[in-house]
Amino acid sequence: MTPEIPPAGTPAGGNRGAGYALAVLAAMVSAVAWITAKPVLDYLDPLSFSVAQFALASVFSFAWLVATRRSGKLLAVTPGQWTFLTVISLLSLSAVYTMYIALSSIPATAASLLSRLEILVTVFLGMALLGDRITRREFYGALVMFVGVVLIRYQAPPHFTAGFWMMVLSATLFGLTEVMVKSRVHAIPPDVFAFSRNFIAFAFCFVGAGWRVFMKETPFWHGLIDWDNTMRGLPLVVLTALAGPFLARTIGLYALKRLEISRVVIIRQFEPLCVAVYSAILLHTLPSRREWTGGLLILAGALLLVHWRRG
Repeated sequence: MTPEIPPAGTPAGGNRGAGYALAVLAAMVSAVAWITAKPVLDYLDPLSFSVAQFALASVFSFAWLVATRRSGKLLAVTPGQWTFLTVISLLSLSAVYTMYIALSSIPATAASLLSRLEILVTVFLGMALLGDRITRREFYGALVMFVGVVLIRYQAPPHFTAGFWMMVLSATLFGLTEVMVKSRVHAIPPDVFAFSRNFIAFAFCFVGAGWRVFMKETPFWHGLIDWDNTMRGLPLVVLTALAGPFLARTIGLYALKRLEISRVVIIRQFEPLCVAVYSAILLHTLPSRREWTGGLLILAGALLLVHWRRG
C-alpha cells in the first residue's frame, strides 16, 4: 500500500526538536558558503566556479547515498519526478548562477540580506497560483521589506548596481524554486533530491561551458573552465560545495520533513546574521550603516510577514 504523502507545509513526522536543530544548522552551514565563495569569485568566473562546485557537490551527495546504502532509491524515482527534478535543477542553477554574479561585485552580507526577498516572491506566487489572500498586516510586513531594499540601494556605489539587480533576480528565482520544491518535498527522499539536483545542475553547467568553448568566448584560458584559477581557489571551492549544495541543502530538506514550512522559513532568516558574523571574523569586512539599516528592515519585514502568514 502506498503511504499517503502529507500536503505541502505539513511535517511528515519525527522529532520536532530535531527539526528546529536541523533548521538552525542549515542556516549556519549555508552562511559558510557565502563566505567561502566570495574570495574565489574575485578572480574566477561564475560559470567555472559553478561547474567545479556542482561536480564536487554531486560526488559528495552520491558518496552519502552509497555510505548510507540508499543509492538504490534513485531507481525508485519515476519519470514524472525526474522531469520535475530537471525543472527544479534548472531554476536552482539559474538562481545560484545569478547569485554568484552578484556576489562577485557586492559584499557577502548585503547579498545575503537581499536574498531574503525570496519570501516576498513565495507569498505573491501563493496569491497568483494558489489563490491565497494577503492580509493588511502581511502587506505591512512586505512594505517594511521594500523600504529596506530601497535603503540598501539608495546612494549605493556605481559598482553595486549590477550586483544589486542580479541579487534581486536570484531571490526571485529562489522563491519560485522553493514554491515548487515544497510541493514535492515529501514525495522524494531529501538525499535523493539533493544528489539529483546537484548532478543535473552540473550537467547543465557542463553544457554551458561546452557552448562557451564552441562560441570561442574563453580568450584567457583553454578548455571548459579556467583550470588555473579553479586550482588556485580549490580549497574554498570544495568548502563551498560541501557547505552549500550538499550539506545545507540536504539538512534543510530533512528539516522540512520534521517541521512546518513556516517555522523553517522563520529560522532561515537567521542566515544573514551568520554571514555578517563570519564576514567580520574571516573577511574583516563589516556592512555600512546604510546596509545595516536596510538589512535589518528586510529581516524585520520578513519575520513579520512569515509570522502573520502563519497566524
